[in-house]
Amino acid sequence: MKRIEKIVLLGYMASGKSTIGKALAENRDIRFIDLDHYIAEEEKLDIAEIFNRKGEAYFREKELYYIKQVLQEKDPFVLALGGGTPQVAGVMEVIKEQSLSIYLKASPETLYNRLAPLPVERPLLTHITPDFLQDYIALHLKERAPFYEQAEIMLNIDDREVDEIVEMINKAMEDYSK
Repeated sequence: MKRIEKIVLLGYMASGKSTIGKALAENRDIRFIDLDHYIAEEEKLDIAEIFNRKGEAYFREKELYYIKQVLQEKDPFVLALGGGTPQVAGVMEVIKEQSLSIYLKASPETLYNRLAPLPVERPLLTHITPDFLQDYIALHLKERAPFYEQAEIMLNIDDREVDEIVEMINKAMEDYSK
């Protein structure tokens, strides 16, 4: 049985990567890293400021750079990616070589229900009107699905609680490592 020390969670925004990642890291007694927070610390700007000042292309370039940096760490961890990170050229290849990737798959309806009531703080949603949000999510999710589906493990997280998802991940990882 191979030991899994670097776990990478991917999925669309509001799929729960950070919340589930923190719970999973705590459950496994390892470090949790949120890639967006890591980038913001390293760049000394929050994500919205990076998008505004330097553009999305710059941010995407930095995502690959910092993922490579994080994956060099020796200690085990759970890493939560940004929703668009898997689309960046080279990201999925690096992740699959050096970690176990898990896609937290949520339906467009679940994602809409999580995003609609919130004040929009996500750079890609700042110009999306509430009445177009569900269509935007469905379209965007369809675009990103081929990247997300490259993950070694895919779990449907609709209508599930955090603890239940952590259990599902642990079971899937156990099965995967046999």
